[in-house]
Amino acid sequence: KELFLYDILATAAHTSGLMRIGVVSVEECASLTASLKDLAASFREGGFVLTDAFEDGHSAIEHYLTERLGDVGRKVHTGRSRNDQVLVAMRLFERDALEELAILSKQIASVCLVRAREEEHTPIPGYTHLQRAVPSTLGLWLGAFGEAFLDSAELAAMTSSFINRSPLGSAAGYGVNLPLDRKGVASELGFSGLLENAMYCQNTRGKFELLVLEAFAQAMLDVRRLAWDLSVWSTQEVAFVRVADAHSTGSSIMPNKRNPDLVELLRATYGEIAGARASVEATLSLPSGYHRDLQNTKGPVLRAIGAALEGLSLVGPLLTG
Repeated sequence: KELFLYDILATAAHTSGLMRIGVVSVEECASLTASLKDLAASFREGGFVLTDAFEDGHSAIEHYLTERLGDVGRKVHTGRSRNDQVLVAMRLFERDALEELAILSKQIASVCLVRAREEEHTPIPGYTHLQRAVPSTLGLWLGAFGEAFLDSAELAAMTSSFINRSPLGSAAGYGVNLPLDRKGVASELGFSGLLENAMYCQNTRGKFELLVLEAFAQAMLDVRRLAWDLSVWSTQEVAFVRVADAHSTGSSIMPNKRNPDLVELLRATYGEIAGARASVEATLSLPSGYHRDLQNTKGPVLRAIGAALEGLSLVGPLLTG
């Protein structure tokens, strides 16, 4: 479900490529493209539902097209394997996720830097070894995180640029005996280039996911450190800050206190990334080529990225108070 719209998008671009090499006619391409557009709209609105009747999203797309257009619908699989379909859908998803990571990181940095200016003369101790060391300011603390999240935004953009190469047309890792317009399809999907070697396309599965997870890990490491600081600072013993009521909860049995729930949940979110990285790394103990084990890399990556983006979206409001 997470990847379905990306699969539809890639299928539409592939269909245009098939038209350019004469596998489908102009009229067939128009019909297929219109039907794919309708399928995407129906899926977004809840009309088309993925169920156990379909083996996967790819077969669901072909079933929909065949039901509407007959044998013409089957042509969209020409020159493709489910292997390169998964690769391109994941790559498109990851590219969007990295863009959102960059946007959220910049938003957090902006909040930090604005508040740093507001609090540049607000005194707090500077700590080393968890011991009070020198006089410092809240502005310095906020500015440190502002710069950190600017770095995260830059790393997200760099990672996106690196992975932004199309694997479509590599099929199951050995190409196909058709003159596919790989460059044209890649351009239509917004890729900056191709993964040239068909076998290497398969070998990037999981490997590129680790790069994407690393970009998220760097941002979430800073979120974890920020959350730890706020967790300690919001204790009654320290009392440097107070977590707003909107971001905390009362105790079910001790009404005399507020619990900094959002801070603690943000602190835990890095674990989702760490768990996904460990899972993908363990799965990649494989020889070259495609192996069914690689199917297990998708779930951890999708869950970890979803949790990270949700957490990052809450950091700005938390710091704004």
